[in-house]
Amino acid sequence: MRFITVLAFAAATLLPIGNAAAEEQDATCLGCHGQSGLTKTFANGDKLELQVDGAAFGTSVHASLGCTACHSAIDLKTHPGKPHTFASTRAFQDKAQEACRGCHAPVFDAYAKSRHAAMRESGGPQCADCHRPHEVTHTSTGTQLKEACLTCHAGVPGLHAKWLPNTALHFEVVSCAACHAQGVQRKVDLRLYDPTKSRELTGKDELVAAGTADEKRLWQFIEGASREGKVQIVGRVEIANGAEAHALGPKSTAVKDCTTCHRKGAEAFQNVTFSIIGADGRRVRYEAKKEVLHEPTSVDSLPGFYAIGGTRIEILDILLALALVGGISAPIGHLVMRKLSRKKGKPDA
Repeated sequence: MRFITVLAFAAATLLPIGNAAAEEQDATCLGCHGQSGLTKTFANGDKLELQVDGAAFGTSVHASLGCTACHSAIDLKTHPGKPHTFASTRAFQDKAQEACRGCHAPVFDAYAKSRHAAMRESGGPQCADCHRPHEVTHTSTGTQLKEACLTCHAGVPGLHAKWLPNTALHFEVVSCAACHAQGVQRKVDLRLYDPTKSRELTGKDELVAAGTADEKRLWQFIEGASREGKVQIVGRVEIANGAEAHALGPKSTAVKDCTTCHRKGAEAFQNVTFSIIGADGRRVRYEAKKEVLHEPTSVDSLPGFYAIGGTRIEILDILLALALVGGISAPIGHLVMRKLSRKKGKPDA
């Protein structure tokens, strides 16, 4: 069963080509901003940390853009010059995040509908509160995103545990936005995990790199390595459109009905992708047929992913029912035959 439509994997392993001039300019910026203890104090006494970790920035999604892509108002010839005046860190961040809008307009549109946006005046989260701009990577794992949410919502796991079965598992394989974003389409994204180390495998891992050269080899690798226990394929319920994950609604609108996912034909299980984190840190997604979650042959290739009801395989249900009927019928039939044989064997009075 070849369910993956693969794009050229080589494209995922190409590292961004840097611009020499931009790199030189970034080095100039980091000459000062790479130093610890550099801060800015605002009118109300707030202090903003101005240090940028050069190593973290070098691996971030913004590294190829360079410093001036977001800080276009800065002129190195006159910087720092006369500083801009802001009443508080909050006021500064309100202005600074407008630079994000230039590339992330769909995110701003989704955010504008969210509970977070409604709380802006009272201190609701801004872009940098969840996505540190100098450190954000090409892809975020479920763990990283969950930790961003739990920074403010630390008590949430305990509250969910009061009513949600297998709470820890749900927090691991269901993104927060999958239940808390309003009016969005959900999907299942399948990923490779090392069962011995409990971590996601990436294109940097020799095992994955050796098996992802083309579609045929990729499928053979998945099928063989999964059967041998070298990898585990785990599904994660996510928002189909990443930008819409920012349309987080109030608690009252969150998904509370288990049958949203745990039923035949559940919407999330109609849209399936398979993703691998490439050697450059970018997550590359491949379209997959939804049948991969429901066909009997997927039992062999997807041993680590099963959602009761949502990934139900009807043929296995039928086989189970037949096995139960057969198991019950055999002893009953045996007892009936024994009684009949005894009656026939009794002598006439």
